[in-house]
Amino acid sequence: MNAVTKNFLVRSLKFIGFWIVIGLLIYLVGKFSYLFLPFILAFIFTSTINPLKKFLIRHLHCPPTVAVLASMVAEIGAFALLVAFLITRAVREAHDIIVHWPFYSELFERVFSHWLNTVQTAYFNLPGNYTGYLSNALNGLLKPVPSLLTRGFSLAAAVPEWMIIIVVSLVATFFMSKNSQRYISAFVRIFPWEWQDSLRALGRDFAGAFSGFIKAEFIVFLLILVMSVGGLLLIHARYAIVLGTVTGIVGILPVLGVGLVLVPWAAVSLLTGHTWFAVELILLTTAVTIMRHIVEPKILGDNVGLDPLLVLISMYVGLAATGIIGLILGPFILIAYNSLKRAGVFRNL
Repeated sequence: MNAVTKNFLVRSLKFIGFWIVIGLLIYLVGKFSYLFLPFILAFIFTSTINPLKKFLIRHLHCPPTVAVLASMVAEIGAFALLVAFLITRAVREAHDIIVHWPFYSELFERVFSHWLNTVQTAYFNLPGNYTGYLSNALNGLLKPVPSLLTRGFSLAAAVPEWMIIIVVSLVATFFMSKNSQRYISAFVRIFPWEWQDSLRALGRDFAGAFSGFIKAEFIVFLLILVMSVGGLLLIHARYAIVLGTVTGIVGILPVLGVGLVLVPWAAVSLLTGHTWFAVELILLTTAVTIMRHIVEPKILGDNVGLDPLLVLISMYVGLAATGIIGLILGPFILIAYNSLKRAGVFRNL
């Protein structure tokens, strides 16, 4: 075996081994994501409060502890105000629904009775083999209902566990933000001294890219929120602000996104005879979805410094491989790979 072939084989094996290790790490993090969840949330929260913390330290000369606490209080306070506003509007609009409930109940009963009579007439006029297919299809649709109800009760029972996760995340956020430099220095000192400067530069590059990712996702969320609320107000939908905000929050999820709220709403509107309103809701869903798929990769690419297509692929692959946490894990790995590449780690692979 000549030297060129041997060198090629060695580099190929190193490259394959590296990606096997990366794949194994992705699998382990996805499988045991619940163990890392408080610290992943803390890392994200730390990234969001860092700009305000730096501003308070540099321009107002606040001590680091005060700056971190003030930043956390400001961000949590803003989130609490938003939740309080939504709850207030939801209570007000729930009261409106209760007041008009006799009308809604009568309308639903009338529409449902008409729809049921139509279905029964069509069903009994079908040939025997078609009725059998239809019965099997309906049974297949109804089969997941008990498991969905069980999951719903499980989520409700998990509220105390989520409270613990939130508390641990907040405490971890405080220490991460306040002592980040100390933790980084302690980690870097584990390695030989000749590596330390490169590792610090690598850490700064990665932290900047990940902060850019969080910023980009927040911009996308705001765009979806504005389009959802604005679109519902434009078509004169009732409860536009509350349902538009819920749509904006759910719209963070790729693929399904705003369709989780607007498509069922359109279906109900169609069944109750509001055909044009259902069409408007479908058009709004289409517009928001198209905007999201055009704008999100571009914003992510500009803020993170990566190709928009690669960012989009990493999000979908992460979602498919590890679930919801993969929406963060996929870009996280892509950002880490890009930072390592710029640092020259793969030069000899």
